[in-house]
Parts: sequence; structure tokens; C-alpha cells
Amino acid sequence: MPKSEDALSCFLSIARAIAGPTDLELVLENFADGLRTLIPHDHLDIVLLHPSGTQICYEARMHTTWSHSHNPRKPTETSPIRAVLRGELPFILTEDAWKDERLNFKGADSKPLFDADLHSRIIVPLRVQGEIIGSLAISSHKVNYYETDLVVIAQGAADLVAAYLFALERGKEARDAAVAESEARGRENALRLGALRLTEGMERERQRLGMDLHDQTLADLARIIRRMSRARDGGGLNVDELGTIESDLEFCLNDLRGIVEDMKPAVLQMFGFAEAVEAHMQRCITHYRRDISFEVNDKTRGLVDLLPDTIRTAVYRIVQEAVNNALNHGDATKILVEVSGDGSGLTVQVDDNGSGIDEGAAQSTSGISNIRTRAELISAKVELARLGSEGGTRVVFFLPL
Repeated sequence: MPKSEDALSCFLSIARAIAGPTDLELVLENFADGLRTLIPHDHLDIVLLHPSGTQICYEARMHTTWSHSHNPRKPTETSPIRAVLRGELPFILTEDAWKDERLNFKGADSKPLFDADLHSRIIVPLRVQGEIIGSLAISSHKVNYYETDLVVIAQGAADLVAAYLFALERGKEARDAAVAESEARGRENALRLGALRLTEGMERERQRLGMDLHDQTLADLARIIRRMSRARDGGGLNVDELGTIESDLEFCLNDLRGIVEDMKPAVLQMFGFAEAVEAHMQRCITHYRRDISFEVNDKTRGLVDLLPDTIRTAVYRIVQEAVNNALNHGDATKILVEVSGDGSGLTVQVDDNGSGIDEGAAQSTSGISNIRTRAELISAKVELARLGSEGGTRVVFFLPL
């Protein structure tokens, strides 16, 4: 066992090394460097407990999946050192962690012990005001490397650093909470602004529908009435005139059907997403009176139709908006709608061969703004890209499931 004056000198050195830095991982590295003169080690980690029954691990010297993983916060129930964290054991001193049943119980997250080749271990609790707030673990690649006397040194080091680490962790949590609150407030404001823009867009759309009815459909019907009045005054209609009137009436009827379908997509409700998109494309071909080719490729075999009605309608409206933008602003003659996905999410991609979209238009165009707002309202992500030098636009949005 090291002499008491050596331990005191080491602890003073550690105290100076950790005083000042506010980055928890840097503090841990300084702590590990100082402690190594008293307890040589190949790996050192601290675990800090959280009230939710989880813990987070910070490591020095080596890093394992205990701290370096997609979600470093892990349940204490599966921790190989849970007996110390729960206060069931005052400490753990093991000659070989690979063979110690205390660390390798059923369901234990002990795989890093083998991956990092950790054998001899000392685990002691971290306490603040008598409460266990975590643990300190010191490990070596060697078997039967640590003596019982070193447990006292390890506990002294843990007592020295516990309060400081606890304060740093709580400060980090407070900063993270403040950032999360700020981001949530920003998202809320963005959604509120987006909803306002969407409402304004819907009002403009209603005005456009009114103008279409007034300027086109009503005008066509008025023209038909005048033609029939002239024919009545002139003594009747011939076959050619009847054919013209019939054609005009059919065109008006198709226009009205399109307007009604835009207001309430019945095809979506009755036949599903792919059929509704195809029906919208067919109406576009009739409306624009130019050659337009299209394809709808659903690789998911109807995954969109398994979504709640409000979400499915939002997905359809986004595709509808992307198609309308391609035809109205890009003069596209070819459109491909592709649906793909798996259990994690749904991806819908709309490609066109139009004139493309520049970065400024992507930020300012009302149609693009509507797409982004609709996507945000269903927690989807949208990306827009120009397809090569020859033009064309790709709209991709991803909906987590």
C-alpha cells in the first residue's frame, strides 16, 4: 500500500488538476492521470446515476460501448456493477472480472469487459451527502493485479472527486435542458409561423378556386348558354353545334370534378395513395393540355395507406404540391413519384425534368413553403435538390414511423 504522505500528495495533485475545467471528460482524464501514480490502471470509468433508473458512463484511457454508443444512457438494472450502485455491496474487488459471477449475471451489460480485455477491477461508490450518486471503477488487463489495501485508496479518490463530478453533471444537465427548451420554443414558433403561412396559402388557394370558377368554368357555361340562345333564335342546332356544346360541357364538368377533388380527395379515401396520385396526374394532363408522362412507383406495397388518415392526407398534399410546382413553375413534361421505406420510416421522392429550382426559390416560393410546413406538422424532413446541369428538381421527404 502506498505511504499515507504519498497518497496525500497525490490527492492534492489531483485536486489541483481537476479544479477549474468544466468539461467532465477532461476532468476525468486529469483525475485518471493523477490517480495512476497510486493505482496503475489500463482503464478507468465513472458511472453517474439518474433518477429515472438509468446511468451514464464516462471513460478514460480506453473507450467502450459503455460510453461510446448511440444511446450512452443505459438502465442500471443491466449494469454489471449494480450491486455497488444500489448499496448492496460496499465495493467490488475482483481478481478476474471475466469469471466473477457478480459482474456476469444474466442480462448484464458486461460485453465491454471482454472487448477491452479488462480483468482485475476495483469498484467503489461515489457519494454526495451520504447518498450514492455513482461509482468509480479502476481496471487492469492483468489478472489478480490489485490488493485489498488499494480499495481504501480508491475510495478516498472517489470521495475527493464525487462532489465535483456531481456538480459538473448537474450543470451539464441544466445546460442541455436549457438548450432543449430553447430549441423546442424555436420549433414551436416555426410551426406557428408555418401554420400561419399555410393558412394564408389555403386562403389564396380558395381565392384561386373562386377565380377559376369565375374566369373559366362560369365563363365557359355562359358561352354555352349564349350559343344555345342564338341557336334557339335561329331555329335550332345542327349536329356540329351540338357536338361542340357537348364537348364544352364535358370540359366544364371535368374542371368542376378537379376542383372538388382538390378540396376533398375522394380517390385517396376510396382507392388509396397511389391511385390518388395517379388520378391527380391525369387531371393535370387534361388541365394543361400538353404531353405529360408520369409514373407512380410504390415499393412499399401500400405502406402509406396504413398511416392515420390525417397523416396520409398530409403526405398526399405534399406530393400534390410538388407535382403542381413542377408543372406550374418548372414546365415539366415527365414526373416520377417513388415511395420506399421500412420499419423505421417512409421516404417519398418526387422527380421532374423541369427547369429546376435555385436556392433562392427553395427558400421563398410559397409552394415550397407549404411543403415544408406540411412536413413539419407531421414531423417529417424535407430536402430539395436540383437534378444535374440539365435541370429538373427532386423533392424528398422522410417520415419517421
